[in-house]
Amino acid sequence: MELYHTEIINIAVTVLVALTGLVTKQVVSYLKKKGLVKQIESHKALVEVTVNAVEQTYKHLHGRDKLQVAKEEVVKLAKAKKVKISENEIDLLIESVVGEMNRVVKEETKK
Repeated sequence: MELYHTEIINIAVTVLVALTGLVTKQVVSYLKKKGLVKQIESHKALVEVTVNAVEQTYKHLHGRDKLQVAKEEVVKLAKAKKVKISENEIDLLIESVVGEMNRVVKEETKK
């Protein structure tokens, strides 16, 4: 009889350890995702400020020239703030911000 109790306790401990491991894995995954989302939002805010400034300051430039200035300014600002951001991220975020700006302008002109 005592042997059964020991086996049941061992099984219960094994199940609890497994569940604790799964819960810990999920919590760590959630926290990493939350940190990543926060980082992306921070990068997007940096790019939004830069794109808006370039739009206001470099009205004489168009297309690729304005894009190049925006990229250079994002890189400068990121270095000054010690923010790590890849060139691919910069490209994607600039395109996203410009697309959003164009959408807003288009909606405003429809009114």
